[in-house]
Amino acid sequence: MTRKRSRENAAANAVVELLGTITGTAMRGCMYDDGSQDRMHDFTITSEVHKIALEISTIADGDRVGRDHRWNRAAADGWLEIEGLTGCWIAHHEGDVEADTAIAAMRGHLPPLESLGVDSIRTAQWQEHAFEPPSMRPPEWQHVRALNGAGLSIVDRINDASEALLDEHRGQVFVGRGFEVSRPADRNLPVALLTEELRGDHSSDVRKLRTARDVTERHLWLWVELTEGFAMLRSFETEGLPEVDLDIEGIDGVWLGRSPAVDAVTGYVWLRGQGWRPFSAARDERNLGAC
Repeated sequence: MTRKRSRENAAANAVVELLGTITGTAMRGCMYDDGSQDRMHDFTITSEVHKIALEISTIADGDRVGRDHRWNRAAADGWLEIEGLTGCWIAHHEGDVEADTAIAAMRGHLPPLESLGVDSIRTAQWQEHAFEPPSMRPPEWQHVRALNGAGLSIVDRINDASEALLDEHRGQVFVGRGFEVSRPADRNLPVALLTEELRGDHSSDVRKLRTARDVTERHLWLWVELTEGFAMLRSFETEGLPEVDLDIEGIDGVWLGRSPAVDAVTGYVWLRGQGWRPFSAARDERNLGAC
């Protein structure tokens, strides 16, 4: 059994068990997608009154999540080592510029700026000298312009921290990211983020479910693996369950699942007409038979 198949089975078996508990009826599941047609949903779950189309995916497919993951790999805990830099710096990065581009810009332009004695940069100010003759521009102009083009808006040297902090992070830059998804303070914000995912990066999953015929409901399971999804789950845990519904037509249930242990599946589910609730089930990777 492949890892993908075992994950799909674990999700489908959990939905069968949990929907049976929620509805109070016996549920049965079968693998619907046999590869014979395009856009077949993965599983069908039935009872005496229900016939549910279930698609399995992963919330880590999003571009924003991918960008955040690449930043996390490049700058552990937000700190980035810059060769040739002697001070301790902090930078703010915003926009969609990829990590490698922004990091290359900092490595190429921060040491020269430091050597010029510049320790506070607002990169948008490069435009003040854009129409001046090159001989009139300040020596830091090209460096500031390059940092701005790489999505960095503010870069400052930290001079007022403790000696211990300065010694620990000398030659490093702490990068704060405007598009980074941390734990939302608004309990309903995860719903807005998830709705955005369903309309964007997961629109193909939604379309696949909408093509399902002769079913009573359509459900999407999203495995949660990376920063964006974990931020949603942390919000559920600390701020409470959302008070609003997902704004996505044609979908009746969305499951956010993770496997914190090899024998368990937990998460949160939104069911149309019932709102949000937590769930927990044993991890069962047994194959469901073909429909």
